[in-house]
Amino acid sequence: MNRVFVIADTHFSHRKVTEFRPWPTVEEHDRELVERWNDTVRKDDTVWHLGDVCLGGRDKLAILGSLNGLKRLVLGNHDVYPRDLYGAYFTKIFGAAEWHDCILTHIPIHPYQLDTRYRLNVHGHMHAATIQGDDRYKCVSAEQIDYRPKLMWEVIGNAATEGRGVAE
Repeated sequence: MNRVFVIADTHFSHRKVTEFRPWPTVEEHDRELVERWNDTVRKDDTVWHLGDVCLGGRDKLAILGSLNGLKRLVLGNHDVYPRDLYGAYFTKIFGAAEWHDCILTHIPIHPYQLDTRYRLNVHGHMHAATIQGDDRYKCVSAEQIDYRPKLMWEVIGNAATEGRGVAE
């Protein structure tokens, strides 16, 4: 059975990541994230990556080939390389995407959109657990989910309803 996972802000090969994550070198950081990812995700699972995948040069994107799963990318503010480079590792690339009655983004959306269109915003970018006082926002930055993809249903709980949104 195909499971659906989500993660944001892996920041592979980003040298500054060692300033705010528990590994002394970016190489150790990257090795640990790949190991955690592959211990969690099977080859036939789907993983939504909500942006800020990899920095440090186009050649560094190759690390994405070592990650299990069918990967979909919602572009983040640090995802600056041409789309075709990401296309070698991701089955689909989005600016934002709907998943059931949730919106998947890198940067959190304006609250008005949640009042009128979506029940939840699953996002990254902030590296913090939530937008204070508003549980309609679910931050899945790597720091918040043990540096490994998390099952989408665990993130959104009972907020989503079947039958609406994009295919898994």
